[in-house]
Amino acid sequence: MRRLVLTSLTSMLLLTGMASTAGAQVETLMYDHVHMAVPDPPKAAAWWQQHIGGEFVDDLKDRLLFGRTRIMFLRGNEKTQPSAGSAVDHLGFSFPDLDAKLKELEAAGAKIEGPARDVQGLFKLAFAVDPWGTRLELVQDAELLGFHHVHLRALDPDASYKWYLAQFGGERMQLKGRIDGIRYPGAPYVWVLITKGENRPSRGSSIDHIGWRAIKLDAKVTELKGKNIAMETEQRPLKLPNGTIQFAYVVGPDGTRVELVEREPHMK
Repeated sequence: MRRLVLTSLTSMLLLTGMASTAGAQVETLMYDHVHMAVPDPPKAAAWWQQHIGGEFVDDLKDRLLFGRTRIMFLRGNEKTQPSAGSAVDHLGFSFPDLDAKLKELEAAGAKIEGPARDVQGLFKLAFAVDPWGTRLELVQDAELLGFHHVHLRALDPDASYKWYLAQFGGERMQLKGRIDGIRYPGAPYVWVLITKGENRPSRGSSIDHIGWRAIKLDAKVTELKGKNIAMETEQRPLKLPNGTIQFAYVVGPDGTRVELVEREPHMK
């Protein structure tokens, strides 16, 4: 009897070790940022800070911090397309009073896409488009205020979910038990949701790319290359007023442009 108990315990420990090893194969990365393309980055960032929220970060006036996740603005051109219909279709933000926020945004020049509606078992929501063509899903979710989610479009959502899990980890779960997604730490956490649909590459749209934070970027790049993940650009440094980052771009599913960033420890 004792031998059976010991054997069972040993088997349990071995299985636990195997599960831990398997789970450790793909480290869950922090969701780092969304990069927008606009004609006047400081002007767009100021509008967002006033009406969407966030605080200026990196000693720059073209990026906002929500928790530990940035919304950053780069210079686009007159050919930049709206985000709707691209591989990164829209962004979600949560507010305590959605009706008041809709009135504020409309007065500030945003286009409101219909009235707010309550979705049973989920939350109250509405859609708007900012003055630069970025589609926003505005929700009233008391459990996660501020930056709420990134919504992607893919021809095969399940294959895309598997790709992001395989490269960046995360928790595959359901938002409110209703919507499939992956949850990442970030602001304090960020959902990545994927809807089935035709799309176009994110580059050239108002939401240019999305990004994760790699603690050791060189190791992550080596790992991705070992998986034959296509690199758009190799790793290189960028000096900012408050420190230096290392970054690289990879090609994600359905033409989604993805940046990986390593920030110095003192940077938020």
